[in-house]
Amino acid sequence: MASNEELSFAYIESHPVDAARVLERVAPPNVSALLADMPARLAAPMLRAMLPLHAARCLENLEDQSVPGLLRAMGPQSGVAVLHYMAESRRNDLLAQLPTAQAMAFRLLLGYPEDTVGAWMDPRVLALPANTTTEAALRRLREADEDCAAGIYVIGTDQSLQGHVDLPALLRAPADAPLYKIMHKATYTLPARATIRAVEEHAGWDDHQSLPVVERDNRFVGALDRGVLARAFLRNRTNRPNAGYSAVAATIAGGYWLGVSSLIQLIVGLLPVTRLQNDGGDYDER
Repeated sequence: MASNEELSFAYIESHPVDAARVLERVAPPNVSALLADMPARLAAPMLRAMLPLHAARCLENLEDQSVPGLLRAMGPQSGVAVLHYMAESRRNDLLAQLPTAQAMAFRLLLGYPEDTVGAWMDPRVLALPANTTTEAALRRLREADEDCAAGIYVIGTDQSLQGHVDLPALLRAPADAPLYKIMHKATYTLPARATIRAVEEHAGWDDHQSLPVVERDNRFVGALDRGVLARAFLRNRTNRPNAGYSAVAATIAGGYWLGVSSLIQLIVGLLPVTRLQNDGGDYDER
């Protein structure tokens, strides 16, 4: 028979968003105790769905050596949203433990306000010089750690955005063809310092899943995925005063929690009890 911990981890893996909603109502030190024993691959999706402030409080209680792995698994966008709520000294200590390339991505995003395109873009998308051959570009794709499903962005020597090459075009092109010969000109771009609300109705979303992000001088700095944009809107709403209470109330009214109440109790039952003091005596908080 599976243990309570195995069942809880199975629930978190299958329902990370629902688990996040449950654990947002649990004292951060107790959530930290659960995270300490949880594989990063399971914890990361749940932490991405959690309110950044609560996630930050939970991570603050973990040992320094445990947090960088979770931040890496969460990815720069979600990780930075959490780091915004940590003290600068702790934030710098954690960034120093990340691999150089990832630390640079995190620091770049930290330079943008939370509600801007720059804070939610992916700075790790693959961008190559315009004179790169397709053979070299394909080799770089195979070596890349990044998710390159969107293709390759083409940049000039001054880092300015020139265009985009999708994967089918790259595979069809002659091996010695330079990227500037087969690229599509960049029709749509998003300003890095625009608010996410300002780009909600951008015309580029009608035809593209991901759009390039540029600074004021057309310097390419990353790309924003439409799914990430939707998550940014959701997080913006849930961070407003009383939004969390309204969301929980609406969910309870819909009856969903009744269907998984036993699993919720199982998760909370695994958490250690913290003794708290109030004027009427001790009570337990989970």
